[in-house]
Amino acid sequence: MNIEFNFEPKPRWILSVRDLPEERSPARYQVIGVDGQATEVILDKRKRQVVDALLTGELYCASTVRIGDIVFRLKEDNGLHAETKALANGRKYYTLQGKVQFLGPVSKEGAC
Repeated sequence: MNIEFNFEPKPRWILSVRDLPEERSPARYQVIGVDGQATEVILDKRKRQVVDALLTGELYCASTVRIGDIVFRLKEDNGLHAETKALANGRKYYTLQGKVQFLGPVSKEGAC
């Protein structure tokens, strides 16, 4: 008898913007870089929605939602280790590597 195990990840489908977390207000996150340095970033709008969703696990995304450009901006602008990976069947999904921790919403006090 030959037993095979499928250890491929099971990303969650994001079929529309409604499938992303609702909160879009500014929030602080701590990001641990490859070098072990901790930095704090403030994310809002779609960047926050995508990071909050990625913190819960891998994501497939319908082409109409278009988070690929957000994943790229998170890597380039904010130093997050978001990646695009592919399953054996070639289907691509997004994942968050490294350590990212939600620190809380940004208070409106002292805002310009």
